[in-house]
Amino acid sequence: MGMAVGGKGGLNSEINVTPLVDVVLVLLIIFMVIVPLSQMGYDIEIPRESISAVPPEQTEKQVIMAVSEADCAIAQPLGGAGLPPGCRVRINKEECLAADLTTRMGEIFGNRKKSDKILFLAAEEKLNYEGIVQLLDMAKSGAGEDLKVGIVTDERLATAR
Repeated sequence: MGMAVGGKGGLNSEINVTPLVDVVLVLLIIFMVIVPLSQMGYDIEIPRESISAVPPEQTEKQVIMAVSEADCAIAQPLGGAGLPPGCRVRINKEECLAADLTTRMGEIFGNRKKSDKILFLAAEEKLNYEGIVQLLDMAKSGAGEDLKVGIVTDERLATAR
């Protein structure tokens, strides 16, 4: 604290910065201790840069499951009935009955490494979410629990023949 010494005896209007500096230093120490402890993150796989071109077998590894309303009429809520009879999906442009989807996924992904088990889903936007999830559950039960699903946003791929 500052005190006027001398014979003036008037008011001192200077700001005392010592308490301000003390508070700022305490806050700085608190943040320096808390920030390293509170850092959390997610493990991600970043693709490594490759100099060579993509090998041709890489395109054969890609599996795209396309679902359209013309092949599987699931635009309306399913209720408890499940998928409609005769529901079909296309796996890499080959038609497959929904009932055979589990065995077909087992054939495709059966002997692949865990990192290569990726299924791309192309579905029309107007289809019911419940029906799409049932199809994905069937695919996952055939391919294994480590199947990764990627969503294709281009709706034309779902309707292409």
